[in-house]
This record gives sequence, structure tokens and C-alpha cells, in this order.
Amino acid sequence: MNNVLSLDSLLTYFNLSSNAIGSSRWWKNLAKSEAPFIKVQQDGFCKVLFIWQDPEGDQHLSSTTSVILNVNGLTNHNTWQPSCLQRHPETNLWFACLTINDQWRGSYSFIPIHDNQSPQLVQQQSDGSREAQRRWWLEVVKQQRVDPLNSGPPIASGWGLSSPLHLPNAPSELGWHEWDQGKLNNLPIAENITVTWSAEKLKNKRQCTIFSTATSSAPLVILLDGDKWGADTGTLSVLQYLTNINKLRAAHYLLIPSLNNKTRWRELSCYQPFWQSVTEHLLPQVEKQLLESEQSITEYLVAGQSLGGLSAVFAGAYFPDYFSKVISLSGSFWWPEIERMQDPDAFKLNNEKWDTRLPKNSLADRVSNNEITVSGLDIYQTVGNAEKQLCVYNDMHYAVFEEKGANIMYQKVEGGHDWLSWRSSLMNGLITLLPAQT
Repeated sequence: MNNVLSLDSLLTYFNLSSNAIGSSRWWKNLAKSEAPFIKVQQDGFCKVLFIWQDPEGDQHLSSTTSVILNVNGLTNHNTWQPSCLQRHPETNLWFACLTINDQWRGSYSFIPIHDNQSPQLVQQQSDGSREAQRRWWLEVVKQQRVDPLNSGPPIASGWGLSSPLHLPNAPSELGWHEWDQGKLNNLPIAENITVTWSAEKLKNKRQCTIFSTATSSAPLVILLDGDKWGADTGTLSVLQYLTNINKLRAAHYLLIPSLNNKTRWRELSCYQPFWQSVTEHLLPQVEKQLLESEQSITEYLVAGQSLGGLSAVFAGAYFPDYFSKVISLSGSFWWPEIERMQDPDAFKLNNEKWDTRLPKNSLADRVSNNEITVSGLDIYQTVGNAEKQLCVYNDMHYAVFEEKGANIMYQKVEGGHDWLSWRSSLMNGLITLLPAQT
């Protein structure tokens, strides 16, 4: 990520002005162009220039001593030497230039940090361990900021808001392009139904949402981490739009929220009581609510990402009478060997054949040993090429499940562990498994 060219040369290369860099007039003119700034190469890549304006001024006025460029999937979160922007001397301007695959779609943000947050200083003051580095990162990432020069709608993530980056050859996004342009706000959306799910087995209670694009009998799609797919994200508007243009079958959608991170880790880590409570208590409530509107459920589909992608496949494998169709996005198929992801470098050193040995007692391991059957299960599975570790485990999972009779469409996309990537894959998965009826 180091900048090879000077800022003056980069600005010239990107057809941007290099006169009076950092002045008010210069920033005003720059704002007329769309950031980040992209230059297509001839080798399947793009040069991407990121520029951030320090609101406190130049190095003499600002308390910011470094700015991390946090590109989801490209920035290494597990190092004391993260990729940073470079300050242009005597100005309020920070910049960096990356070379990225021209099919890339992902989110990014800027993280300004101060002297006392310097990774070098924190490393010296701590024991320098992986755990110390992780604590430092989780603290500074709270300070991430969107790119004010980027006109795209912000993307919500677990760490806050980020800005979108769509490179020229990224696959088209049905529905999401229209949402980003503000064209879907006025589409008719059916009134949502709220269901209170009191789960005695789980010792908790939550509000779930039913959203319908159907007016009669239709499939029910369960969206795990449903609080992340609500109306404010555009998801419901896009679902309605794709149904209206006859790309997607009319359906009912059940958004199941995750209460908190601790509960999410327990419930979505192949936890049978969670799905027992869903099938025995939540789904009957949903069916009752739909029947009151003279609607019913014809089949079930469950979709999730990360741990949710793991849990969705678990539901299909262990509750086949309900879930015959599954969408898994960046599934956490390293489970239950958490050490594979907590410190992957150490795990590789201690396990020579780590990339060929199935995680013990994982779903793939259980299927491989014929403990459970997945024959006939329909799965739409994706993972980002930038998710190096997860690619290995998703490859393992795919190979075993396909061999054992599951019907899997498996795709790798140019992206990371990222909501911006997942939103496209969710719609593609739904169109694949629930295509509009002609």
C-alpha cells in the first residue's frame, strides 16, 4: 500500500489539479470529482487514490499523528504495522494509492489516531502479544470515519459506518444500484408484522419482524442477524423491487435479530436449542400471524453471513424437514476450532496440514463421517477472495458437501468479510433459489 509516486505525480495521473494543494479552493474543486479516485489499468486492476482532509489542519495544528486506511479485506487487522495514509507536508491532506482488482466491491474508512494510540507505543507498553494487538485494534477502529468526498450512502458494519467502493468491473447489483441512487424510497412496502419470540430454552426474548412481498401462500425466508437487514439498510426495498420486476418470487421474510455479540456466538455456533426453539415456538407464531391475513407458508429458506452462514447450513443439515434451501455468505466453517481464526499464523506453524485437515467435529467433518446426511440440500454459498482463511474452510466445506450429495452453487467474489459484498450475494442467492415463476 506504500505510495510509489509523489502526491503531485498522483494528482496529475488521476487528472486532478496539483495547484495550491490543500487550499480551500483546491478542496472545493476536488469535491466536484467522485472519490475515491479510480484509474483503470490494462491488467485487470485499478489504481485507487484515497484522500482525506484533516479537520484540525496541518501537522502543526492537528493532534492526528497517523491515519489508518481501513479497506475491508485488504487492510491487515492483525498487525502492529497497519497500512496508513501519508500526510502531504504543510497541509491538511492525507493520501494513499492502492492497486486493486477491477472487479472489487468493498467498504473502506479512515481511522485517525493520536500519539498515545500509536501502535509502536502501545506495543512497547504492552506484552506485544496477539491479544494486546487485538485489544488495540478494537479500540482504535471505533474512531473510523466515512469518506466525506464519497457521495455513496454509508455502509453499516459491526465497527460503525464505512464508505462504498465499487470498481468498474464489479458485478452489477440488481436492486442495490437503484437503492443507492435513491430510486426505491417510494416503492410500496407492505406493513410489517412484529412477533414477540419468548424462547424459554434460550432464556431470552426478542422482537422479530415479518415482511411480505407476497399476498398469499409463499416461501418463508429467515434472515439471521435480521437487525442488520432492516428497512433502513434498503434490504426490504430491494426485495420488493426485485419481486416487482419479476426477478424474485414473492415471499415472506422473517428477520430474527441477534440480541448481543455474546448471545450471537452461542446461538449461531451450531447450537441445536436455538433451532429447536425456532421450529417449535417461533415458526408456529409466524404461521398463525400469516393465517390471520389469509396467507400461508409453502417452504422455508434460511440465510446468514459469517457465523450466520454456518448456522444456516446447520439448520439445513439438522432440520431438513423445514430447511431444504440455504444461503451461506462467508460461512464460519472453521468452527469449532476457534484457534484456527484467533491466531492463524501460530496455528499453521503447529499444524503442518492445516489446510487439508477438516476442523474436528465441524459440519464438514460430521458429513464426511456420515453422521448426518445433506443429500438433496440446496445451498448457495459464497466467500470473498480477500478472506484468505475462510476461503480454505469454505473450499473444504464445499468439497465434502458436494461429494455427499448436496446441490451447491459455490462462488468466490472479489470482496472481503463485508456487508457491502454480502448484500449483493444475498440477492443473488435468493434469485437462484427462489426465482420468479414464469
